Amino acid sequence: MRRWLARLSFSFIIIACVLAYEAYKTMHAQESAAAGPRAMLLAAGAAVAFALGVAGVRERHRPG
Repeated sequence: MRRWLARLSFSFIIIACVLAYEAYKTMHAQESAAAGPRAMLLAAGAAVAFALGVAGVRERHRPG
């Protein structure tokens, strides 16, 4: 599991950036009443993906 987390760390950070951008676009678009909850879910997904990415970077640069 640690090896895969280390391998996919950069991908998780990229996914977090894409999700954060989508949340930003959704928040600033006045399309529907469902835009608020959708933006919150996208932001939460971005936070989780970013946390996994940081954990993977930390695992990748661990000594030993």
